[in-house]
Amino acid sequence: MLHIKIFGFQTISLLIMLFVAGCGFHLRGAIELPALYERVYLVDKGYADISRPLIQAFESVGVTMVSSPAAASSVITLLSRGAQRRALNVAGREIREFELQLDISFVVQDAQGEQLSEAQTVSVIRNFKNDINNTLGVGNEEDVIRQEMNQTAIMQILRRLKAIAP
Repeated sequence: MLHIKIFGFQTISLLIMLFVAGCGFHLRGAIELPALYERVYLVDKGYADISRPLIQAFESVGVTMVSSPAAASSVITLLSRGAQRRALNVAGREIREFELQLDISFVVQDAQGEQLSEAQTVSVIRNFKNDINNTLGVGNEEDVIRQEMNQTAIMQILRRLKAIAP
């Protein structure tokens, strides 16, 4: 009887794995970019807080960063980077909660200089509580949240680049 239950569990597990694989589901992990992004030239227009980690992300997925557009298989231009901080919850004169928003716009061109799509924008929004008794800690927490938002935006950019490729 015990043998049948184990066999039943294994069969159900196998069926679930087949169903999940068949529907196109996959875990978010390492992103494989198409050959279009084999050699990338990045135009950052002064957004070093995004371009440096973006370059590291490109290199971690096997992209070669080149120093001139002529040597590139694609050119990615960071058009804008916007960061906002808004009060969400105010009690009297105290702000209890903030919303942080990060927007990054970019455009992709192939080696011939042809734009592959309209300008793309990725957005990341996070909320955090303001502890009026721990001002230093709140400032540090906001910095950590902003770094995490940058990383999330970079992963969104990589996924968007994969989708843009012809």
